[in-house]
Amino acid sequence: NERNRNAGEVHDTVGHYLTVVNVQIGAARAVLEEDRGRASDHLARAQALTQEGLADIRRSVASLRAAPESLLPLEDALARLIEGWAGSGMTTRLAIGGASRPLSPQSSLTLYRAAQEGITNAARHGRARSVTLNLEYRGDDVSLRIADDGGGTECVTEGFGLMGLRERVTQLRGKMTFETARAAGFALSIEVPS
Repeated sequence: NERNRNAGEVHDTVGHYLTVVNVQIGAARAVLEEDRGRASDHLARAQALTQEGLADIRRSVASLRAAPESLLPLEDALARLIEGWAGSGMTTRLAIGGASRPLSPQSSLTLYRAAQEGITNAARHGRARSVTLNLEYRGDDVSLRIADDGGGTECVTEGFGLMGLRERVTQLRGKMTFETARAAGFALSIEVPS
């Protein structure tokens, strides 16, 4: 179980940040000849994301050694995650419903990892132009729905990211579902206890 958790943590941190940095570098290369200022902005964003990724990896390593000292509130962490995709050609939005409240560290991390996985998959596999995150506080639970306008699929194959996410959700006794169809986008929904 611990090895699976560690593998999921590496996938979720390193995999996500490398994907976003790669998108930003690609955007910089695409405009380098016509607009050096925009290219420089993309490269600066890639550098900032690299630093953020290193900090996230350090937090993951620290959490393996001891209990995490402090986590950003989930809404702030999601806002920073979305900022990382600015200028990538994919629009990301966050909507929050219900009365915001502190979450358990496990639930907060699981929802954050779901957002990372959903956005990364939308860009990498779905070739989406927009992604919407809906965070909803309800009763004793909190849910996150990540929906994109990408290509969708007829059959969902759970790779390392979705498989690791399902394990996290199951450990919390939560629910994870998909909604998709070819050419109709993809939606990942997670519901966990707060």
